[in-house]
Amino acid sequence: MADTSKVKIELLRQHFEKLVAQLSLLQQERNNLMKNVEELQEQLAARDIKIAQLSEELAQCEVRYKNLQISQGAQIDAQQLQENREKFANLVREIDKCISLLNE
Repeated sequence: MADTSKVKIELLRQHFEKLVAQLSLLQQERNNLMKNVEELQEQLAARDIKIAQLSEELAQCEVRYKNLQISQGAQIDAQQLQENREKFANLVREIDKCISLLNE
C-alpha cells in the first residue's frame, strides 16, 4: 500500500508541476496580451487626436471655402456693375448724339 501511495503522490506531484508550468505560460500570454492592449489603446488615443485635428482643419477649410465663394460673388457683382456702368455710359452718349442730331 505504501508503494501505491508513493506512486499516487508522484503522479499528483507531476500533475501539479504540469499545472504550474501551464499557469506560468498563461501568465506570460496574459502579460503579452496586456501589452498589446496598452499599445492598441495608445494607437487609438493617437488616432482620436489625429481625427480631432483633421476635423478642426476641415472646419477651417469650410470657412475659407465659404469666404472664397463670397469674395468671388462680390467680384462678379463688381464686374457686372462695371459692365452696367459702361453700357449706361454708352446709352447716354447715344442719347446725346440723338438729341444733338434733333437740334440741328
